[in-house]
Amino acid sequence: MNRVSILPLFCLLLVLIAPSAMARAAGPGNGIRFHYEAHKLGSNIIKASLSIERDGSFHVVKATVDSAGVTRAVFRMHNRFTSYIREAGLDPWRYIKEVNQKGIFSKKKYYTDIITFDPARCKVIVERVAPPTVQEISVPPQTYDPLSIFLKFFLESEVVNGEKIVMKIYDGIKLKEVTFYAAKAEIDTPLYGTVKAISLESKVAFSSLGDREGTIKIWYTDDERRFPVAMYLKLPSVGNVEFELKKVETW
Repeated sequence: MNRVSILPLFCLLLVLIAPSAMARAAGPGNGIRFHYEAHKLGSNIIKASLSIERDGSFHVVKATVDSAGVTRAVFRMHNRFTSYIREAGLDPWRYIKEVNQKGIFSKKKYYTDIITFDPARCKVIVERVAPPTVQEISVPPQTYDPLSIFLKFFLESEVVNGEKIVMKIYDGIKLKEVTFYAAKAEIDTPLYGTVKAISLESKVAFSSLGDREGTIKIWYTDDERRFPVAMYLKLPSVGNVEFELKKVETW
C-alpha cells in the first residue's frame, strides 16, 4: 500500500500533469505557469500554481500552494517548492521546501529544507535552515524529488492508454513509491470546453489521515499541448476536492 501525506502529494500532483510541451515551451528566457483553484461544496479552498522555466543549465520547476476562502478561518497555508533539474541527464540537483502552515486542529509547521541530490552515490543531503541541521540519507537509484521526477518522465516518454507508472520519490521526509494508471477520457473544462484527455489515477493511503485509503486522479489534454486541466482528490473523512485550471501564463 502506498502511504503519502497530503502536502507532498499535492506538490506531486501539480507536476504529475506537467507535460513535455511545458518543458519545450520553457526555453531560454521563456516559461509557462498554470494557475489552479480547488473547490469543496462550491467554495474555493485552495489556490495553487505550477511553473517551468530555464536558468542556465537547469530546468527550474516551482509550485505554490495557498489556502483560500472559508478554509483560512481554520487553516492557513503558504507553501513554496522549487526544484532545480540538470539539463544534462535530467538528474535532480536541489529541491527547496518552504513550509508555512497552521490550523486550529493541526500542528504549526514553519521551516525551510534544502535537499541536495547526489545520484552517483545514491545519497541526498537534507539541510534544515533553522534550527540548522544536516543529515545524509541513502536512497535507491532513480529516486527523484516530487517535482523533478515528472519533468524527466514527460521529457523522455509519452504516457499511453493503459500504462502503469511507478515512481520513487524522496521529499526530505520519507521515501515513497507511488503507482499511477493511465486511461483515455473526455472532460469538461472551464477554459477549453470538452477536451480529449489522458487521466492518471492512483489509490493511496494518506499517512496524515491515519493511513486511510483515498484516490487521486489527474487529467491533461491528449494533444500536442498536453495542458493539465483538472485534478481530483477523494480524501477519507474529507470527501471530494476538485481542482480546475483557471489561467495559463507564458513569458
